[in-house]
Amino acid sequence: MHLMNIRNSGDTAIWLVALLALLAFLDSIFNYFWTGNGIHGSEGALLVVVSTFLMGAAAVLIGTRRVRGWVRTLFEILLFLDFVGTAAAAYLLEAWILLALVVLAFVAWIAHLVRPSRRLTPNLG
Repeated sequence: MHLMNIRNSGDTAIWLVALLALLAFLDSIFNYFWTGNGIHGSEGALLVVVSTFLMGAAAVLIGTRRVRGWVRTLFEILLFLDFVGTAAAAYLLEAWILLALVVLAFVAWIAHLVRPSRRLTPNLG
């Protein structure tokens, strides 16, 4: 019997994490180069640029199913650590838009973790 997947769209929550990480990356680049704030050119702002890029890369790798098994588990744990570290850095840098984007990405990641498992049904047609 041939099995067909009901949900072909994939995991939309992890793609939302990737989108929010991209927006956070763009905001962190803006914060790094804009001279109107107190953090431009600082090492902390550069660290946030790198961490948001890695957050997006990990979300894309998980979303495209390029990582499986224990490597996926490792990426999920690293994503959690990235959320905590980036949110703390954004708070200390007083980058409120960045902090909001990271918190929203964390909420989307939680939705990704608690989503129902994929169901397989027989192909009747």
